Parts: sequence; structure tokens; C-alpha cells
Amino acid sequence: MTIRLSGVRQQSVWASVVSDDAPRLRAWLLALGFTEDLLIPGEGENSIHHGQLDWPEGGRVLLSSTGERPTPCRSGTSSLHVVTADPDAVMARARALDATVVHELTDQTDYPSRDFTVADPDGNLWTFATFAG
Repeated sequence: MTIRLSGVRQQSVWASVVSDDAPRLRAWLLALGFTEDLLIPGEGENSIHHGQLDWPEGGRVLLSSTGERPTPCRSGTSSLHVVTADPDAVMARARALDATVVHELTDQTDYPSRDFTVADPDGNLWTFATFAG
């Protein structure tokens, strides 16, 4: 199998994540290395209507509490791929959070990537990888 890459890094697609405990997920993502761009509190106590968290190497995640806005998204059903030059450092932060490791840090042999996957508190899967396409 031949892997073809365009060499163009695309960082303009923003994933949207809905959480049953958005403040907890927000704190978890910030501890992994995301930075906060925007936070609009929700109507309910301890809820988030709309949050924007940026990955320092590019990309953004949108976050809201379950029930804050009409959406087909459901808590715990997302799988996200985050490109990073240093997955080892992110893995160390994930371990410090006692994150559930789904896929250990691995050097892939069939494509050029060093990556791992963890589950967030809602059960969403987050892969942090050197592979940027």
C-alpha cells in the first residue's frame, strides 16, 4: 500500500464536543495543553453554552454542555485526532490526569506517526499524534 500525502496541513476544521460535565471536560483539556479562547457560560448552574479551546500547534475544539443548544451530538461519542510535535509530553500530562489509555504511545510502522489515544471523562476518544497528513 502506498501512502500519498499532499504535504498541506489543514487546521481549519473545528470539532464540536458535547459534554454531560463540560466544566470538568474543559479543565481536563486545559490540563492536557489546550488554551481557552472563549467561554460563554450556560443557562444552568455549572454549564457551558459555548467554549472554544485552541491547541497551541493549530486547531480548535468547540465545547458545550448537554442540553445547552439543539444538536445531534451526544456526550461520549466523538473521536478526535490532535496533531502534536511532542506526543510524549502530552502523554505525560494525560497520565498525570489518570486518563484512561486506550492505545499506548506507539511508533506506527505502516504510516509515519508516533501517537496514543486516551478517553476523556465522557468517553470521547482523543488521539494525539505526530501524523498531520
